[in-house]
Amino acid sequence: MGELPNDLLAILQALARKEITVDEAEQLIEAIMDKRTQERRKGSKSYIGKDFIINPGEEYFGKVEVVNGKAIINGRLLGDLEVVFGELIFSGEVAGNVELVGTNIVWNGGHITGNLEMVGCSYKGTKPIVDGKVNEVNNFFINGVLGIVRNLVVKPFLSGIKIEE
Repeated sequence: MGELPNDLLAILQALARKEITVDEAEQLIEAIMDKRTQERRKGSKSYIGKDFIINPGEEYFGKVEVVNGKAIINGRLLGDLEVVFGELIFSGEVAGNVELVGTNIVWNGGHITGNLEMVGCSYKGTKPIVDGKVNEVNNFFINGVLGIVRNLVVKPFLSGIKIEE
């Protein structure tokens, strides 16, 4: 078993010396864990022309951006999700906002704790429960403009980019 971080060790030592109560120790440990979770959420990862997958039972911390790729969310994302000109298969949970532009979506239920915004998207299936606001813009003009942008700008631009790990 590994060593305890210094901050947690200090709390346990103070508890052993009876300098703090069990309730105070629990509150301090929860605050430390919340801070660490918040720090992990600050990260952001972009996937251009690639797939991003969270399997059932998995958690991912941070904002995820997928452009011209596929996002499969069957686990839990602690952060925002953006998919642009891609595909989304969703049955998991996003603890944040979801923004989708020109995306083909397969809903299989799930849960979004923030807002859901869809612009020029097509979808099928059972939509997730959304705690925040749902905003959908889907009309002939928007779909036409997004189709032009996707076919004349995004695809040719992305086809000339070599992405290396």
